[in-house]
Amino acid sequence: MSTPLIERLAEAVRDTGRPVTDEDRAELEAFLPLTHLYAQSSGITFDDIRALALAVHALAFVRRVRTAEHLDALDPQLAAEVAPGRMAAVRHLIDSYCTPREFAARETEVLLLALHFEAAAQLQHDTDQ
Repeated sequence: MSTPLIERLAEAVRDTGRPVTDEDRAELEAFLPLTHLYAQSSGITFDDIRALALAVHALAFVRRVRTAEHLDALDPQLAAEVAPGRMAAVRHLIDSYCTPREFAARETEVLLLALHFEAAAQLQHDTDQ
């Protein structure tokens, strides 16, 4: 059962060198609900553009997990852009997905995902004012 967001993602990347596979869909169906639950519990809403950006990131992430690939470290200063507590919450989200797959995600993955939530929260805050 593919979600509308996964279908939008599949359409968006269809003509790239790496279209969404059945294996990608299955992994996204496991990972994206975790992101949705976190966003919902944090009061964060994603507009269509940010939701698709998160899905593109999620696609790359689940592929990295599947191939045991790790990203290089990012500037630690970027973490200062993230709200207090968000890094720990996103670490829990990522570990919930990665642990059963025997993958230890590095802080880079946590920070990149946390920045998606931070950007959506900031946009929501700016719109509310």
